[in-house]
Amino acid sequence: MTSFESLTSTQKIRATLHRDVQAICTETCHFLGLEITKPAMEIVAELLYKKLSVYGTDLEAFAKHAKRSTINSDDVKLLVRRSPSLKNHLNTLVPNTNTPKEKRRKTEAGKVSISPASEPKEPLNLGAKKTVIQTPRQKDPETSTSKDKIPKARDEETKEKETSSKLIEKKRTLDDESKNMVIDEMIDLTID
Repeated sequence: MTSFESLTSTQKIRATLHRDVQAICTETCHFLGLEITKPAMEIVAELLYKKLSVYGTDLEAFAKHAKRSTINSDDVKLLVRRSPSLKNHLNTLVPNTNTPKEKRRKTEAGKVSISPASEPKEPLNLGAKKTVIQTPRQKDPETSTSKDKIPKARDEETKEKETSSKLIEKKRTLDDESKNMVIDEMIDLTID
């Protein structure tokens, strides 16, 4: 046998994981009155090692996508987003730290302005610019003013506001329901 100190860091991690999985399997099987073979414990340890390697890679990708070099709790919450019970458990441990960020948008003359996320993405053009609209089947172009389109834009804007207020209200009711839920000690750790 080789000395633990002479192993590479990957081998040390794998050996430690095998030892811990063996201890957990032994204790759990003793508690449940079951028996488990050593090859079965080794398979569980290898599966766990491979799954944790994938999780590590995913967490690195999430942090890199957010242009960060540090993995934080938001990355972990993103990793477990498909497991509602685990996600709820993590949310109780670490409350949401998401704050609305300001969005950058381009304005005239190449200048960049910063606006809150709640503003509409494109400003309404209230001027009376004339535009030429020509469809493939038309021979003569049709001229129209942008003032003709303003009522339609306002109607769409009010519909968007109504829809977003309904979604916000629905989210609030779901949040209230989830706060009143009783969570068992058992947590579903399966992630699809």
